[in-house]
Amino acid sequence: MTKSYRQLFLRASFVLIFFSTFFVYPQSGSVFTDDKKAREVFMSGNMQEAIRHFNELLKINKNNKEYNAFIGYAYLVTNIDKKKAVEHLQRAIQNKNNDPYLHYDLGRAYLLTYNFDKAIESFNTFISKGGKEDGDDLPAKRLIEMCENAKNLIPLRVNVTIQNMGEAINTPFPDYFPFIDENESVLYFTTKRDKNSPAVTDIDGFKTADIYFSEFNGETWSKAKRMPNTINSAYIEEIVGLSADGETMLIAVDNEYGMDDIFISTKSKKNFLRSERLGNTVNTLNREKAAMISPDGNWLFFSSDTPGGYGGLDIYYSKKLPNGDWSFPFNAGNIINTEYDDNFPYIAPDGTTFYFASQGHNSIGGYDLFVSKWDEQNLLFSTPENVGYPINTPDDNRTISVSKSGRYAYVSDFRENGLGELDIYKVTFLDVTPPYYILFASLYSSDSILLANREINQSKDYKLIVKEPGSKKNVGTFRPNLHNQQFSIVLHPGFYIFELWSNNSPIQSFEYIVPDREPSDNELTIPIYLNN
Repeated sequence: MTKSYRQLFLRASFVLIFFSTFFVYPQSGSVFTDDKKAREVFMSGNMQEAIRHFNELLKINKNNKEYNAFIGYAYLVTNIDKKKAVEHLQRAIQNKNNDPYLHYDLGRAYLLTYNFDKAIESFNTFISKGGKEDGDDLPAKRLIEMCENAKNLIPLRVNVTIQNMGEAINTPFPDYFPFIDENESVLYFTTKRDKNSPAVTDIDGFKTADIYFSEFNGETWSKAKRMPNTINSAYIEEIVGLSADGETMLIAVDNEYGMDDIFISTKSKKNFLRSERLGNTVNTLNREKAAMISPDGNWLFFSSDTPGGYGGLDIYYSKKLPNGDWSFPFNAGNIINTEYDDNFPYIAPDGTTFYFASQGHNSIGGYDLFVSKWDEQNLLFSTPENVGYPINTPDDNRTISVSKSGRYAYVSDFRENGLGELDIYKVTFLDVTPPYYILFASLYSSDSILLANREINQSKDYKLIVKEPGSKKNVGTFRPNLHNQQFSIVLHPGFYIFELWSNNSPIQSFEYIVPDREPSDNELTIPIYLNN
């Protein structure tokens, strides 16, 4: 995610003033026109377009330190290619009088490309040159701490698989903030794809954020669709929370009715009702960025930078009152909150496992995801733990949504070999016992008649052998119920080969995938059609 628009403008203004002192601008009239346009685009915050313009200028003068500084910063705050940020900032920095910010940004670029020692060196140079951070910039000393955290935590890789959700969900545009119900039957997320409000473009060059959804049909996720106008508008709507049952949605809104406020929508039959702003005990004149309701509906967790916290955004909680309103909020305390931003609270379907994103604690870069235990009776949180690499990366990792068993989770971030910008990924925690399924397999003739209805089948001795595809190891041998010719098989998620035998001879085989997801119903039905 890019910086705030305010901060981008401040940085751009500083850079423009600085470079006007130390660099000589091109004299060609045509180039000067392009130069002016590139600067205007950069100042607007549209970094993708700025990259295009400055790349054209660099074709004329590859080593222009000013152009390399601009484009290096633009690559840094986009997800196009962080390595190019390093390349261009290195070129820009070859000057005794260079801007200390170049060392700060080069340090960030090194951090994001896993070169932690060089990142530390750059941040120390920034400090030695008397550099002062802008606005919401993390202090260089804090970024050095993150580099050290990364060097310690990355080798302790957690036992997970991370799978891109594919083209049904993801696009070349930012797709982020995924939330699922506890059974993984529906996925809601935020996107800035080109099919959003056609007349409105965000300052970063993308269409303004809308909320989309996808449904699981038993085998695959459906092509994502835009939520109706009761949820979306021409302005910015981002899903930031979903109840475990999938019936209540929390939305961060930036429109004519609310700026950095939390809205809520509940489902009526199949559709979500028009979202409404949460009351003034939650929303203030300050920023409220994210919220989550506990599975029992009794607690609201949210983030706010209202004065009186520990610094930046803090996490708060409120109790639901008998009249349906939310109580005066209580700060979650310094076990959770730090002097940096603590944001995106999420309570898992078990009602006790508490996730949040933080720039504090032992983050390895920007926001990291942390997990704690929520004690509702005593209103206490356990000491949070970093969920670990590779779920967390040196880039920002902001939201997580977890299935009922805790084996599956959904996150969004930028990873190599993705579809473009931010993508949505499914995480499988391999140390958590997978769910099991009971498979009921019935035999049918080629003309779709259940064999149990034919007396001739009583003379057949059927059995079903289930194997793992790689090792061909037998998982088990199963025989049918004599009354209905139905096999009952218990399997964990995975890929299997089924061999059907009759009278001690194999007659056919087929492949079958038991879905690796949270089952809403542990029973699956499989029809087996005989070839002849």
